[in-house]
Amino acid sequence: MSNKKVDYNMSKYDYLYENNKNYMDYTALSFSPGQGKEINITYEELHDKINKYATALSKYGIKAGDKVAVCAINTPESVYILYALDKIGAVVIGLSPLNNDYKMKQDLEMTMPDVVITIDLLYSKIKMFEETLGFSSLVYSPLESVNNPIVKFVYNSKQKKLGNYTKDKNKKLMNIIKLGDSDIFTYPKYKLDSLTDLMFTGGSTGVHKGVELSSRGLNAVVEGMEHMFKLEPGMVHLGQIPIGHMVYGRMIMHYSLAHNLEFAMTLKAMPSDFYSELLRTQPHAAVGGPPHWSEFVGVDEKGNKIINPKLIKDSLPNLRYATSGGEAAKLENVLIENEALKYMGSKAQMGDGLGTTEMWSAVLINNGSNSVGSLGNPLSELKIKIVDQITGEEILDDRPGELHVSGPSLMLRYYNNEEETNKVIYNDEKGTRWYNMGDIVKRVNKDSDEFVYVGRTKRNFVSGVDNIYPEEIESLLLKLPEIREVIVTRIPDESKQFLPKYHISVFEYNFDTKEFEDRINTLIASTLGESALPGYIEYTDQPLKRTDNTKLDVVHYQKLDLENFEKSKEKIKTRN
Repeated sequence: MSNKKVDYNMSKYDYLYENNKNYMDYTALSFSPGQGKEINITYEELHDKINKYATALSKYGIKAGDKVAVCAINTPESVYILYALDKIGAVVIGLSPLNNDYKMKQDLEMTMPDVVITIDLLYSKIKMFEETLGFSSLVYSPLESVNNPIVKFVYNSKQKKLGNYTKDKNKKLMNIIKLGDSDIFTYPKYKLDSLTDLMFTGGSTGVHKGVELSSRGLNAVVEGMEHMFKLEPGMVHLGQIPIGHMVYGRMIMHYSLAHNLEFAMTLKAMPSDFYSELLRTQPHAAVGGPPHWSEFVGVDEKGNKIINPKLIKDSLPNLRYATSGGEAAKLENVLIENEALKYMGSKAQMGDGLGTTEMWSAVLINNGSNSVGSLGNPLSELKIKIVDQITGEEILDDRPGELHVSGPSLMLRYYNNEEETNKVIYNDEKGTRWYNMGDIVKRVNKDSDEFVYVGRTKRNFVSGVDNIYPEEIESLLLKLPEIREVIVTRIPDESKQFLPKYHISVFEYNFDTKEFEDRINTLIASTLGESALPGYIEYTDQPLKRTDNTKLDVVHYQKLDLENFEKSKEKIKTRN
């Protein structure tokens, strides 16, 4: 970045431009569509495209304040669209391409967009609601950047068969973009803390909500990340997160581009593709979920975890930052992953963090220099405090408490939902606006600004006289090699109030169940106490259900357990 510090109190596009203007010949985007050719786009070309898209979309009729839903995947066009809409002053609604018909309708009905921009392979999920909800659609192909007519012909033929193809020229985004060459528009000035983005969250309550966010909020997160990650202009950040218009992917994208990095885009987002994409792009930084980084972990013939033998020695010498996110990682995996990074010539140590949609994703970040297994430190632009759940007093030592956070990235409110907003947002006696994240954390020690995760207040429950933190149980159980995944829910009990239920996904049913459960009971009782022992256990050899954003779907299992308790209690094992 330039030596002059850029004020983040502006639109996302203006913040991007002010940071990029001295680096216009650097590579902004590299994109591998899987045809063996890589497309490289400079910052000058990026801004030319953004301006062209903004002019065309303005001429089409999109104006400041219009709500425009975007349902896309990780291609250069999605980047142009997002910044063009921000330049116009439109409100971007992030629609997940993983939505089923019900969820898509739910999001569209909640926000009632004026326009929906989508890739054609998702158009069938959109067009059924066009007439009833009264929005217009603009459709484009994810292969716009691919100069291979054969590939395009095969792809377009397939989309016609699937019903995703439209003959209406007024609905084809690229026809609209062609109109952006001649006219020049005056774009509105950004109003501080105006609504610019609508994202969705359910949280652990299961209440589906729209989250109102602002441009300066995302800029502030990016500014804070600059102090966490020491990367120089021209370095490469792998952008394998497939949904760059959603909150987590947008944070990574905006950070990379606003810091003049090369954002290496890829459509290969599955964990099995992760190492090959790291090899291909040779990034200086990369973010993935625990399943991505666990590809570095193998198992020997005795069942012991080792460095994956498929990894190549000294193959990732550039990698400085390796960050995990989305859900808790297994500590034993992290230790092996650090060994694997060293084996591959990387100086990175696995990092982690804690964030939420309501804060534009990031709150605490472990950049790899913090204690292994910790959440790291708060972003520089944020204030945080740990609060006693019972007294409401701030905790200054290393006892666990609720995490409350304040800062410019805090959401404006929940969309059309004052009741839910008032549950989590409050002003203190000085008028400072705080958000109760609903997470229980504690300091590493009383003199530290480094934190470790304990659990979610909304998942906590009482069994007997003891507080039960499901995440603590889950973390311990993941140490058992037989367990792939686990979710702990609560089941009503007349004498104890609630009992824990363990939903355990095992790799294979090739163990002695009694011996296995004895090990579970010994592990839990010796660490968390008898109240955390399972009242019920339910096994499966299949992966547990996940949400659209790939997190384990706790709400699904908790809701199912409570609804079917009387029926299911006869079928599952009960604690004596």
